[in-house]
Amino acid sequence: MLVATLRPAGWDVTALPRVASNTQLGAVARGIDPGFHVVDRSDYDGQFYWAVAVDPLATGTAHRAVDKPTYRYGHPLLGWLAWLLSGGQAGAAAGALLAACLLSLAAAAFLAGELGGVTAAAFTFCSPGLLYAAVHGLAEPLVVALALGAFASRRPYAVACCVLAPLAKEQLVVVPIVFALWELRSPRRAATWLATLLPAIAWWVYARIHLGAWFTTGDTALGAPFAGWRRSVVDAGVYASSGVDETRLLILVGLLGMIAVAFVFALRSRRRIDVVYLVFTAVAACLAANATESLRDALRNTALLVALVPFVLDTVGRWRASPS
Repeated sequence: MLVATLRPAGWDVTALPRVASNTQLGAVARGIDPGFHVVDRSDYDGQFYWAVAVDPLATGTAHRAVDKPTYRYGHPLLGWLAWLLSGGQAGAAAGALLAACLLSLAAAAFLAGELGGVTAAAFTFCSPGLLYAAVHGLAEPLVVALALGAFASRRPYAVACCVLAPLAKEQLVVVPIVFALWELRSPRRAATWLATLLPAIAWWVYARIHLGAWFTTGDTALGAPFAGWRRSVVDAGVYASSGVDETRLLILVGLLGMIAVAFVFALRSRRRIDVVYLVFTAVAACLAANATESLRDALRNTALLVALVPFVLDTVGRWRASPS
């Protein structure tokens, strides 16, 4: 997929984040690198992770060019990793962002394999949502890697993943909270899980003071339960009936069916991973149409759920190691 995407762009990795040419962020990109490959249309969210990689603490000029800086800087971890890999060199940020995404995808597949064997690793590595995100500078591979890492058998690794997870995507606060509730009989262990949220809270307070609002102010991806999915399926049905695009409906129905089957399995189980899956499914059910109507968005925004499906369906211990 990477080769097929880069070839039409003349093998220029700056094309991958899809920075819009007609925005202030496009001007910032051209100011950093006059040859930066900006796009006239189909710009996408990778450009905002690139901006964080260029301006990691929102103290430079790039964050002022971001459309919703309070929201974008609520989950800066991928951008921070790209900044580290680039050595703080803005001109290398696009390549570093690609490297961070590919490493995250590899880590997600490795952790899936450690928990569930080769089949789980292949299921994760071949996920269309994760593949698209890895190529275009998006955080889903990192999110999946940290979520799976939180279920690692070695507690220090799990704690470290819980520390980093909310900084990759705010919704991942669910994971340490579920773990803490799971261990209420041991107050010290429960407190450890809750303490993993402190670094993220400290960053969000800093961002609130510096940017003037909480990260919740810029997010428009949630709406009434099932409204977004209903709109997406109805529109896909229209395209299918007219013969314009039958693939979208097939993929959407298959995706939602798989998530629903795993939801039923999770309801019947008594494990931490099932509770986490149920919570994230409830969040996904509330995705607005702007987060589901495009097939790439639907696959991206459900990538974590899809990665968890093999473990939720493992109710009889068929996997080599099952998270409990």
